[in-house]
Amino acid sequence: MEIYLKTHIVQKDETLESIVSKYNISDVEMLRYFHNQNAPKDQNHLGRKVDRGQEIFIPSKLDIEKILSERKEKEIQQSLALKNKLLTPDIYAVKQNYRVKIKYSSVNHSENVEELEFNANIKYLKATDENLPILQYRKENYRINGEFSSSKLYDLALYGTEFLFPLEFSLHPETFKPYNITNIKELKSRWIKKKEQAQKMYKDVYASRYLKTIDEAINEGVSKYLMNDFFTQFLFAPYTNFVDGQAVTERFFHTYRIAYQDVMDMEIQDDLITIHQNAYCIDLRTPQQILAKWRPDEVEEKNGDDLLESDISGTYRLNKRNKILQNANIKISTLFYDEKEIIEIEIDGIS
Repeated sequence: MEIYLKTHIVQKDETLESIVSKYNISDVEMLRYFHNQNAPKDQNHLGRKVDRGQEIFIPSKLDIEKILSERKEKEIQQSLALKNKLLTPDIYAVKQNYRVKIKYSSVNHSENVEELEFNANIKYLKATDENLPILQYRKENYRINGEFSSSKLYDLALYGTEFLFPLEFSLHPETFKPYNITNIKELKSRWIKKKEQAQKMYKDVYASRYLKTIDEAINEGVSKYLMNDFFTQFLFAPYTNFVDGQAVTERFFHTYRIAYQDVMDMEIQDDLITIHQNAYCIDLRTPQQILAKWRPDEVEEKNGDDLLESDISGTYRLNKRNKILQNANIKISTLFYDEKEIIEIEIDGIS
């Protein structure tokens, strides 16, 4: 910094942006920082606007270089801190719309391809009495293979799941994963009304079986739906504990809650955090046991060659400032006997 500080007297119609441009200062924040560092305490501090006749301290070339150097060092320290902590979003800032596409295909049967698309909305709602954050989750605008289906089965499926949304759930304080549905009484009340209406509208045997399945799921616990939902599984997948930019944990994914050895690698560039995921199956259950939905704790010994072959690869991009997911691409490859199933998931943030 020079001995004598250069100053500028604000003229009519001048703005912080025009002053920054006039003196080749990197950005408004730098001008504001330098001025406030040198202005008398609690006097003449720069906010968002300037007034005509106001005196502003202008950084010299050396001052600018020093501030840029300090910024760089600060960014390095912040990146090191991010790579050695539990990564969590700014929960109070969570208010995001997503377009989600899930593509199911079989390697052996290329004609068996199905795409499900929907809009999802996640936002912070409030906190529990125990101060756990509660998020609201909505799903809408379903499409199958790019179209709004008009089939009776599709109509019934939508009708049967409407009661779930909006769904509210808390987050676990340590793992930062969906923890508990907090509006369960409301959901059950909605379902009672929906079921009565559906039973009058759909009276064939397949509809009866479908409604019975939903009824049983409600009685067993709606939380299972949330745990098996691909969108919520992978929306929260990046939020785990990192050490030196890497997280290695045993976690459960897929609708069958398969156990994986999950490796997450963090990369930080400018305003973006990119996380690369590679996971492979370590589940002790055989494919038959997994398909039959045996619980992992019901299996005591490994089954050698009968272990399921499954792996996950994914890329997640998060806003560096608030750590909220911007977009993600995930691929799950699973070999059920001689049939290789591929599930590709795209999550894109939309305004």
